[in-house]
Amino acid sequence: MTLEPQGGPPDDVRISDEERTQVVDRLRRHCAEGRITLDEFSDRAGQVYAARTRSELVEVLADLPEPVPPLATDAVAVRRHPTSWVVGIMGGGQSKGRWRPEGEVTALAIMGGCVVDLRQAEIEGPVVDISAIAIMGGVDIIVPEGIAVEMSGIAIMGGKDCRVKDVTPLPGTPVVRVRAFAFWGGVTVRTKRERHRGVDRARDRAQRRQLQGERSIALAERHATRALEHAARYAPMVEEVLGAFNQGMKPKPPTALDGTVTILFSDIEDFTGITERLGDLRAQDVLHSHNDIVRRAVAASGGHEVKSQGDSFMLAFASARRALNCAVDMQRSFDRWSDSQPNVPLKVRMGLHTGETIREADDLFGRTVILASRIAAEAGGGQILVSSLLKELTESSGEFCFSPGREVTLKGLSRTQVVHEVDWSGALPG
Repeated sequence: MTLEPQGGPPDDVRISDEERTQVVDRLRRHCAEGRITLDEFSDRAGQVYAARTRSELVEVLADLPEPVPPLATDAVAVRRHPTSWVVGIMGGGQSKGRWRPEGEVTALAIMGGCVVDLRQAEIEGPVVDISAIAIMGGVDIIVPEGIAVEMSGIAIMGGKDCRVKDVTPLPGTPVVRVRAFAFWGGVTVRTKRERHRGVDRARDRAQRRQLQGERSIALAERHATRALEHAARYAPMVEEVLGAFNQGMKPKPPTALDGTVTILFSDIEDFTGITERLGDLRAQDVLHSHNDIVRRAVAASGGHEVKSQGDSFMLAFASARRALNCAVDMQRSFDRWSDSQPNVPLKVRMGLHTGETIREADDLFGRTVILASRIAAEAGGGQILVSSLLKELTESSGEFCFSPGREVTLKGLSRTQVVHEVDWSGALPG
């Protein structure tokens, strides 16, 4: 084939499919003579079939001589010694780099491993046959992208796996046929491109630095947004405190709860599962939204946040009615939030009990606290459970709808307890 056009410069001359086929045939011959590897042949064949003008074909063949039938004496001197066996017995064997398969290549791995790398192999003919036998060992066959692979065989208490990249095989490229036998071992065929290590490593480092920079920026923006939200939320409180001091007054501390109080425990159902599904950052956003809802409701009801840990809260109220109104308000807020976030529904369980407590510093202790905690553990996501005592204290107001009582055995308590569920969807606004 003559690539010089007649009557015009190369850039202006379109090529035909026949010309592309002729160039691929020349590339195949150069591959068989060892001038280019199978991986290079695959890349150049792809360039040929993508070419539109003769100048692009000339560029593909620029560093290759015109194929001339070699002399018989030269062939013996130039051609590499053929390889037909790759053996790894209680060790490793490999054929990689520049090598020439001959006939059918047999790869035998017995309690060892074999690697057959065809990317730089000198391939003669349209088919490469490989018999891969793995007995308590492994055979790894590597082919370039764009090469057709046919795999057959059997695996007994082992495996055979063809992980060739899903690309359309290039016309004119040889077919690799693998017959596998695996007994307590494995045979794998996979694609892997040749890497120009210096260039690729520099590019990988640059990409990693870029990704790290983008993640750092995103994290900084997230923290900045969170800081602005907190600043906006607490700005009125700060202004009130500063105003009080400017007027020479001390702000009143919150009333310390002691004696008979109503304790409310709450936590998110399956927050660990939510974190698994969403990842740490998105789960933290969900947790912040949950905490904001709880704290707004507590402030509106005149309650006190005794302590919080993770997704759990312990709250205290001087009034049983206010405590129950706060629980109802929170459940309704969680329900509205879940409607706006259907992929991440917030199901929060709550338990309440009223009784005497012991105050130590800023914490509360005693049987009342334990009983409220155990009642919360008995509740399901989206439920409010209360003790029979709290029901008796609040039912006379007519604001709340209670289910019939049921006896439950709570962890660590010797006697059964009667609990009631509050229908927060039907309760009247507090």
